[in-house]
Parts: sequence; structure tokens; C-alpha cells
Amino acid sequence: MKEFNKLKIIQLIIFIVVTIIGLVIVFTDAELYQMIGFDPHVRILCIILWLVLGLSFIFMFLDYRLDSQLRRENEELNYAFYTDPDTGISNRNSCDAYISQFKDKILPEGMAAFTVMVSNLQQLNDELGYDKGDAVISELAEILTEVLPRGEFLGRNGGDRFLMILRKCSKTDKDKLIAEIDKAVKKRNAKAAPEEKMEYRIGAALQAERHAMTMHALVAASDHKAHGED
Repeated sequence: MKEFNKLKIIQLIIFIVVTIIGLVIVFTDAELYQMIGFDPHVRILCIILWLVLGLSFIFMFLDYRLDSQLRRENEELNYAFYTDPDTGISNRNSCDAYISQFKDKILPEGMAAFTVMVSNLQQLNDELGYDKGDAVISELAEILTEVLPRGEFLGRNGGDRFLMILRKCSKTDKDKLIAEIDKAVKKRNAKAAPEEKMEYRIGAALQAERHAMTMHALVAASDHKAHGED
């Protein structure tokens, strides 16, 4: 798509340059200018040629604008399809797409999956309303975004849960990340009213520890651990 856009821009630039050169030749060549001015046949021919040139420029410009508009609309649709509207991070579709990249592939060493859940989301929704529940989800998304190493994946993998996937994660890295999340949640809860406190569960699965051979198995292991299952 980018190469196509570059080609369109180059074509437009060449067209403008050729048009300017043509105008310069007409107005600087006295003999040609005089011929156009006094010979009605040449004048009509020039008018037709300039009209075709002008229409070609207009159609090329409109084509470029239409292509740019379609590209923006596709980007907006893609954003809407792969982005969670409540948190602004990747949504369930993005999680599925990320996981599918590893379909039928043996996982590289060091990969890890983390499932983080707001365990009292239903209670918050029932007692304080869905707006407060959505706000807590957004706050947890912000916390996870801050602690997640740059370049790693984070997505909302359901109503009350998030999925983080790290490509290189040792047991030390895992413990450090869990501690950072816990610290941030405690800091958040210290400022919140008692009825607005966030309760969460986290499950972490390392490829090396769980001996998971596929991404689906690794994510499933983290999900089971978040639910207190082995």
C-alpha cells in the first residue's frame, strides 16, 4: 500500500512538472506564442490539449484523494476491529490474531503468558454500576501498560481479564513483573474508597517451567493458574 501511494505521488509530481514545462515553452517561445494567437486551427488544438491536460490533472488528483480516503477508512475499521473501546489496548480479536501466529509452531525458549483478572468486577458492576466497573478495567489496563516491557503484547482477552505475552521471560523476570503489578494495584487501592477497591488474580506460565509446546497451551496454563488451577 505504501509503495502504491508513493507511485501515485510521483505520478502527480511528474504531471505537474511536465505541465509547467509546457507552459514555460509556450510563453517563452515568441514564434510558437504568435502561431497560437493568430492561427485558429492551432489555437483550437491547443485549447483541446490543455483541456485534456486539465481534466487529466483533476481526475488524477481526485483518484489520489479517493485512495487516501479509502486508506483512512480501512485504518479506522482495522482499529475498531482490533482495539478495545474501553481501554484503548488490543481486544479479543487481537489476542486471537497474536496467538494464531504461533499455530502449529513450537514455541521459542523463554516465552511466557500472564493472565490478569479483576476478580471483583461483577460485584463492582452490581453495587456501583457498570461505569465504575469499566473504570476499574481501564485502570488495570493502564497499570499493565506501564509495567509491561516495551514491545511485548498486551490485550483484553475477555470482559474481566487481560493477556500479556512476553517473548523473553525468566523466572526472575516473572516474579519481578508480578511484584510490580501488585505494588501498583496496592498503590491504586490506597487512594480508593473501600467499596471501590480492585481485587485481582494473576496466573503466569513460563514455557520453560510448564514445558508448553504451543502458544495455546501456554495461554491456557496461565488462565488455569489465574483461576487457582494447576
